[in-house]
Amino acid sequence: MRNSLGKALGGRAIRTAGTVAVLAAATGLAGCSGFGSTDLGEAGGGPQLTQTADAAQAPPQDELARATEYWGKEHAKNPRDPNAALAYAKNLKAMGRKREAYAILQQAHRLNPQDREQLSEYGRLALEFDQVSTAKAILERADDPAKPDWRVLNARGTVLAKEGKHKEATDFFERALALAPGQPSVLNNLALAHAMAGEAQKAEGMLRQAAASGDADPRVNQNLALVLSLQGKYGEAKRVPNQNLPADAVQANVDYMKSVVQVAARPETVPASSPVATASATPWTMTTSAAKAD
Repeated sequence: MRNSLGKALGGRAIRTAGTVAVLAAATGLAGCSGFGSTDLGEAGGGPQLTQTADAAQAPPQDELARATEYWGKEHAKNPRDPNAALAYAKNLKAMGRKREAYAILQQAHRLNPQDREQLSEYGRLALEFDQVSTAKAILERADDPAKPDWRVLNARGTVLAKEGKHKEATDFFERALALAPGQPSVLNNLALAHAMAGEAQKAEGMLRQAAASGDADPRVNQNLALVLSLQGKYGEAKRVPNQNLPADAVQANVDYMKSVVQVAARPETVPASSPVATASATPWTMTTSAAKAD
């Protein structure tokens, strides 16, 4: 049973989900919890695992722990096995042990530097830890023109956005969206890139579409409220669900965005009695992936 469980939850068949917050550099994005879980795919839902009939009877966290133990032993037996290393890293990440997963992927990269799936996982996790230069180099090698992966394209766009290259980032997000139509994390990131280019109205439409998805991370709503406030639509922003920041924090976020984007907002101020929530001290939220990212 242990062997079948390990095979079911490991290798290239494991499915993970969630959303990962990453902060952009001040020269690019003010605050980014969505430009995704390395995977808005990497704070949202939990790990989604392929299960055997036996494993399906166990609580998900229990089977995840057992699968992690199994692949840890397999990896220890043969650190050069790329499948065992990748499965172990994915299970560790699904359990929230991302630093350990990152260390495993670093070692696996040294032993199998050409494995594109490992490169994808390694690059996206590096981005999650804000290792932008490492992520950029790794993701460029993970990107296979003959077999494009929306997660890699989304992550590469995030790297460019962090570097302040919003037009180039937009191109990558559009390509990712073509491969994964309606993917909320990609919509979120593309919307933010448009907002940074001064196209707040276009960004609003995309964020509304992302927010309407059942897979959307709550931080998409924060970005929607921010973009609405940027246009002076404070009443609408106040009605966006899951908003809980004080008005002065909201105004600070809007002021920052106006200074970066150089968009002339309407001459209206946020009423002190009308708090609107956005991403806290740093207002920009991008995601490097999304639910059911793998």
